[in-house]
Amino acid sequence: MDKKAISVSHKMKGGVLDDDYTLYDDGTILHEYDKHTYPDGRNLKESFTVADLSDEVKQRLLEATSDEDKELVRKTLNL
Repeated sequence: MDKKAISVSHKMKGGVLDDDYTLYDDGTILHEYDKHTYPDGRNLKESFTVADLSDEVKQRLLEATSDEDKELVRKTLNL
């Protein structure tokens, strides 16, 4: 079964560095980000679980979700 993205939060650090989180319906989170503008610091990816997320990122994901998926996101993030 394919996992479905239920929330995607896009943010920019300093106006140029990506800091994006995608929450999937199986509870996994993909963090796509830039550390700096040099080639080896861009387009990095890390996977997390809900337990690894700060309250700030959980809130970002909740705010970014559609009304249709709000309750599922709350449940998935344990909010």
